[in-house]
Amino acid sequence: MDGHAQATGRSRPGWWPFLRACALLGLTGFGGGLAILAQAGDLFERKRWLTEREWVHTATVAQLVPGGAATNALAYAGLRFLGPLGALAAVFVYVTPAAAMMIAFGLGYSKVHEVPHLDALLAGFSAAVVGLVVAVTWRLGQSGLRRGWQAVLAGLALALERLGHASVLEVIVFGILAGLAADSVQKGYRLRARRRRHQSHAPLAHEEEVAAPGADPTFAPVPARQDKTAETDDADEPGDSGGTPLGALLLLLVPRTPGALQRRIAALKGWLGLSGLAVPVGIALLFTFARVGAVAYGGGFTIVPLIEREAVEQHAWITHQEFADAIALGQVTPGPVIIAATFIGTRAGGVLGGILATLGVFGVPALMVIGGGAWIDRWRRARAVKAALRGLVPAVVGMMAAAAVGLAGAGIHDETGVVLAAVAFVGVAQFKLNPAVVVFLLGAVRVSLSVFANV
Repeated sequence: MDGHAQATGRSRPGWWPFLRACALLGLTGFGGGLAILAQAGDLFERKRWLTEREWVHTATVAQLVPGGAATNALAYAGLRFLGPLGALAAVFVYVTPAAAMMIAFGLGYSKVHEVPHLDALLAGFSAAVVGLVVAVTWRLGQSGLRRGWQAVLAGLALALERLGHASVLEVIVFGILAGLAADSVQKGYRLRARRRRHQSHAPLAHEEEVAAPGADPTFAPVPARQDKTAETDDADEPGDSGGTPLGALLLLLVPRTPGALQRRIAALKGWLGLSGLAVPVGIALLFTFARVGAVAYGGGFTIVPLIEREAVEQHAWITHQEFADAIALGQVTPGPVIIAATFIGTRAGGVLGGILATLGVFGVPALMVIGGGAWIDRWRRARAVKAALRGLVPAVVGMMAAAAVGLAGAGIHDETGVVLAAVAFVGVAQFKLNPAVVVFLLGAVRVSLSVFANV
C-alpha cells in the first residue's frame, strides 16, 4: 500500500492528523451521512491522503455494511491507515461531539423549543443538504460511472428505490449481481474474440504460450495480456435532570441538612442514569440499538421507522413529539442523523442511557467494517470482488440520487428552498467550497430572510 501511495503522490496520515480530521468532521459535519461524506472526501483529497477514485472505493465499501455512510467511510479509512484501533478511534472521535450535544439536548429538552427562528434555520439547512447530496452524487457519478452499463445500472437503482420501493439491501444485492453478470459477459466476449484470432492465425514463435500438442484448441491457453480494466480497477483500491455536574458536586461537598448528602447522591445517580430503575433501561437501550445498528442499511432516514417502532411504540421510552424533535435535532447538530439514538437514550435513561444507546447503534457497524473491510482489503484484487465493486458503485450513485429526490420532497417547500439548494450545488460542485461553510451560510441566509423579509 505504501509503494502505491508513493506512486500516486499520496501520503499516509499519522494518528494525530487523522483523528484531528475526524474530530473536525464531527464538529462541522452538518446534514447527515451523505453530506458529511462529501465533506470528508473533499478533506481527504485536499490533504492527499486518498485519491478521488480511492475515495469512491471507500464510499462504496461503506455501503456494504449497515450504519451511517460517513461513519463507515471514516472507520474504513482508519482501518486502512492505522488498523483496527484506528477504525474504532475514528468512529469514537467523530461521534463524540454530536453525542455530547444530544445528551445535553436530552437533559435540557424543555429549553430546546425556546430557540428563536429554529424552523427557519432548519429549512435553510435542509435546502443546503439537498444541494450537497446532489453535488456529491454528481462527483461520484463522474468518477465511478466509467462504462455505459454502469450509467444504466445507476438509473435502474434510482428507479428501484424511488418507484419500486426497494430496500437499500435489495439495491446493493442488485448492484453486486449486475456487476458479476457484466464481468461474466465481458469475459466471455473477450475469450471468444481471442479464440477467433487464435484460429485465424497460425501460432507464432514469439507468443508467450501455445496450445500443447494434441490438446483441444478450444481450451488452449491464450497469450498472457495486460488487462486494462484490471489496471483501472486496481487504482480504486486504496430521574432528576436539574442542575449541572459541577453544581451537583458542590452540593455533595456542602450538605445543609442531615439527609442532604443522601438526597444529593440519589439526585446525581438519577441524572447519570445510575438509579436502580435506570440500569435495566440502559441495558435494554444498549441491546435494542445494537440490533438497530446491525440492520441499519442506508443509515439516517432509512431506519427512522424502525427506531420509531422500537422507541415509541414498543418500549414507550419517548413520545411521538419527542421522537420528531429527536430527528430534527439530528439534522441541526453535526454528525450523523442516527445520532438521534443518543437523544432517545438520554430521555429514557439519563446520561448512561445516552451513552449506551450511542455505543449500540454505532459500535456494531464499526465492528462489521473492521471485519468486512479487512476481508475486502485482503481479497480486493480477486476478479469476483472487483466485479462486484464495479456493480456496487453505480448502485450507490443511484441510491444517492434517490436520497436527493427524497430529501428535496421533504425539505424544500417553496422557491426560496429551490434557490438555496441550487446555490449549494454550484458552490460545492463548481467552486469546491467547504460543505460545512455552505450549510452554515445558507442557514444564516434563510434566518435573515425570515427575520427581515418575512419569507
